[in-house]
Amino acid sequence: MSKSRPAGRPSSENALDSRKEFINSGREHFSNYGFKGASFTSIANSANYTPTALRHHFPEKGDLYAAVFSATSNMVHPRVVQHLYSETLDDAINKVMKEMVEIENDFPTHMAFLSRAPYEFRKHSELRNRIEVRDNFHSFFFPQLIELGRSTEELPYSMDLSDEMLTVFFFILLQGWIYESHYSRNVNLTLYSAISKLIKQL
Repeated sequence: MSKSRPAGRPSSENALDSRKEFINSGREHFSNYGFKGASFTSIANSANYTPTALRHHFPEKGDLYAAVFSATSNMVHPRVVQHLYSETLDDAINKVMKEMVEIENDFPTHMAFLSRAPYEFRKHSELRNRIEVRDNFHSFFFPQLIELGRSTEELPYSMDLSDEMLTVFFFILLQGWIYESHYSRNVNLTLYSAISKLIKQL
């Protein structure tokens, strides 16, 4: 049985390590039990620290949740955004979907946490007010995706669809695929061919 580390403020040399361990433990517990169900005691014990040590880093559970969200997003989002520099919209979506499959396979807890986040935001408005990175990502990524499609004429201006409508369309399409794939435990690229054909018909 592992032994908890002593209570109190972590020393400077291990402060960053302990913070990282709390974030990793928090991600797992928030993913499995939700914001309400995850307790400071269980999160601290899982990281082999005391709740007192955890509170030195994160005085409130909302502080820890925000840190977990930031750390998780900072790992996932750059891997997705890099594909905005693809030559075509079709290629970009293909690469984004493949990237998400790899992330799900390599970091399932990261995807579990992000997939659960919209529910937590609806249930706990105080969390929603703490998180800005999610809105920043959405407001950047999807308009840029549409701009790519416009520039390659895969989404020509002659179509009777505004940028706003296309942004909502691709948001629902990709987010829906990510969440459904995660919760069904069947993350694959079967949908990609259908999406590719659909885009060509827009």
